Amino acid sequence: MLIRAKAYTLTSKYKAMLLIKRFALVVLVCFVYNSKAQDEVNPYKKLTKQFIGAVKRNEPYKNYRFFDTTFFGKMIEAQTDRTIQRFIKDHGPIVAIEKTELDTQGCKMATATSIKVKDGKYLWYHYYDQGSYITRFAIDTFSKQWFYIPEPITNTNFTKREILLQTNGFIQLPGTLYLPKTTKKCPVVIMVHGSGPHDRNCSIGKNKIFQDIALQLVQKGIAVFLYDKRTYVYQFIDPFPIDSMDYNSETVDDAVEAFYVIKKIKELDSNRVFIAGHSQGAMCAPLIAKQCKGLKGLMLLAAPGRSLLEILPEQMDYILSVTPEENRLEVEKINTAIKWQVKNAMKPDLTLKSKTMLPFGAKPKYWLFDRNYKVLEEGKKLTLPIVLLQGGRDYNVTKKDYDLWVEAMKGKPNFKSQWIENLDHMFFEGTGMANPSDISNIGHVSKVIGEKMSEFVTGTK
Repeated sequence: MLIRAKAYTLTSKYKAMLLIKRFALVVLVCFVYNSKAQDEVNPYKKLTKQFIGAVKRNEPYKNYRFFDTTFFGKMIEAQTDRTIQRFIKDHGPIVAIEKTELDTQGCKMATATSIKVKDGKYLWYHYYDQGSYITRFAIDTFSKQWFYIPEPITNTNFTKREILLQTNGFIQLPGTLYLPKTTKKCPVVIMVHGSGPHDRNCSIGKNKIFQDIALQLVQKGIAVFLYDKRTYVYQFIDPFPIDSMDYNSETVDDAVEAFYVIKKIKELDSNRVFIAGHSQGAMCAPLIAKQCKGLKGLMLLAAPGRSLLEILPEQMDYILSVTPEENRLEVEKINTAIKWQVKNAMKPDLTLKSKTMLPFGAKPKYWLFDRNYKVLEEGKKLTLPIVLLQGGRDYNVTKKDYDLWVEAMKGKPNFKSQWIENLDHMFFEGTGMANPSDISNIGHVSKVIGEKMSEFVTGTK
């Protein structure tokens, strides 16, 4: 999905109170509890055990406090209740509550708990926002790997530093700088997210795409800055109205702010700051570059060459083609609905004041920006070094987009491209075209990506 729909309005007073509560716990959420004593009293473990305990005692009504009072809070509460009722109907009541593990996901937190029932063990996942409200609940079969595990680190000569971006008086985005320990000023890469609400690590399932890339690069002596995306920090309660959102307020403004903040850090080489955009982040990269004076280069990772409105129907058709028969009817309904919404967004008479159903609940301003934005034209105007990296297994951004970029940039000495046949949209290795279900697989970004990015950074004069 591109963004989460927000079909409600809050009073300014209520919004301010809720934002204050949520940000009061940002510091708490953004740090991992390392010692055993701290781990035992972790508030998210306590909250999770209280929630599951109420279910075990057949007192689910006590869990209303875990959901906020917004439209989305009530919707998530209802979804969670239905999921638990189906689970108990299929597997019986909870016999025992076992171990709980934690995973910091940007400024938010997730827990996984082993639940024992009559037919075995299952994992219950709770996803909490900054105010300790549940924003998602899921149940999975028992697994040896509950959360992300990084690949072995051979060079531990780096540190991590927490940095807070403040794009304006209302927007605060926490982030992490991976910084090599060196006496020399080092180059730095700023990672920019693709579509949808993403944490700084670009967590997808049990994978963390950006963290993989950061760990690969920092071990090669290159600093990397990751930050939580605006639509993640303010996923359900945001201090900017959705009808004002476009690529600038969703992505560009915050990336530009990150650039100017990072340039001032004394350990970094202010003359070697790079932007690496993934998917929609790569699509926005030319707009970011225009506002970043002294930017050294752009890395486009799976960059669309067309509007998202052109790409969406192709994505939906592919997803439908690989959907198992038992789920096909439901996916066909979603496919039909999204294509109808795309047609609405493409109508010539669409205006900022149009009242019509549009993809993912975004307002006319967002889709008017998307369909009027000519990414290749903006890319051709740039003279700074650019490299395009594209996986051959990617169905989200395909060879059609890669070829459009290569053709548009033909003859430009500042542009290089690399087609890597065995990589998907997350840059995981495999064979054959990727499948939507692959996001549940456990993997890591191919080391080829770290090598190509490192070569670009160190080879850029």
